[in-house]
Amino acid sequence: MNIESEVNLLNLSEEEYVLTPEEEARLKSLAEFIIQSWDVTVHDIDVIQGGQMALVWKIHTSEGPICLKRIHRPEKKALFSINAQHYLAESGARVPGIIRNKAEQLYTKHGPFLFVVYDWIDGTPFEFTNPEDVQMMMKGLAEFHQWSIGYEPPEGVPIFRKLGRWPNHYIKRLQQMETWKLAAQRLPDDEFSQIYLQQIDPIIEDGWKILDELMNSHYKVWVAEQHQAPILCHQDYGTGNTLLGPDGDIWVIDLDTVSYDLPIRDLRKIIIPLMDTTVTWNDEEFNMMIDSYETVTPLTAEQKQVMYIDMLFPYELYDVIREKYVRKTELFPSELQEAIDFEYIKNEAIRKLMQ
Repeated sequence: MNIESEVNLLNLSEEEYVLTPEEEARLKSLAEFIIQSWDVTVHDIDVIQGGQMALVWKIHTSEGPICLKRIHRPEKKALFSINAQHYLAESGARVPGIIRNKAEQLYTKHGPFLFVVYDWIDGTPFEFTNPEDVQMMMKGLAEFHQWSIGYEPPEGVPIFRKLGRWPNHYIKRLQQMETWKLAAQRLPDDEFSQIYLQQIDPIIEDGWKILDELMNSHYKVWVAEQHQAPILCHQDYGTGNTLLGPDGDIWVIDLDTVSYDLPIRDLRKIIIPLMDTTVTWNDEEFNMMIDSYETVTPLTAEQKQVMYIDMLFPYELYDVIREKYVRKTELFPSELQEAIDFEYIKNEAIRKLMQ
């Protein structure tokens, strides 16, 4: 297969995309070519995900279904996550095991891409609208963090970590939000930009105070402790990446983005967006998610304070603004106003918890 034409095919838009019959046929042809690196007898191939950078196929074999995936991360980061998943599966964690190819390697490289074959997990996705599902997801996340303790990448595999980098993340985002004021000033007739200029300064100012709180918290001590026994954060944990298995077990899939970090980073990434669905704050729902996680992995009062501080930072608002001024997406002014309003609702609720 011609590599250049293959690259053009694989670099499809990351937005939702419906494959044409011709594109689906080409993706099946690619899978047929790649799977030859594995010792399996193929009966049929289904394209599961074909319109994004990460391509996924369900390969029907004489031994049952398996999963072929093209990793969408840069090779160095992909090697870290591939080896992490192999370590977890070999240790008994409920993550899909990696099937070695004919050369006894965990992946096959074709052109600039790494392809991996996993055990196929027959499971049911969880639903955020179901409180029982959310409870199970949070327990599954805590289990994942526990499973990951002890992973060290093989020699020669670069380490991918965000551990200790939160202050830099805060500073970068605050500086960008300040810079985007210049972009907004160039759009005097744009209502979104008018709202941004009118209301962003207090939020940026509060962001710098949150940075100071982080630096004066248990954060640095916790990071130092984690360097001795780091934990893997999933970084993309959600309904699409966790499944209820046929035996009632919780499985975690799609580990492409794992990195060393404080475990509460995963909690913030799943909890705050869930809370950002109405104009009110649901204390019962918030506490239920934290309590469910703590049934497996309790957090100290100091660790919770660090978590609350990170939850105060305006990540969700930042994402809305970036969508407008970096990705050039047309957004309604109401979307920005709702994001700003949520920041104040969220911060008031979390400040009460910190008292």
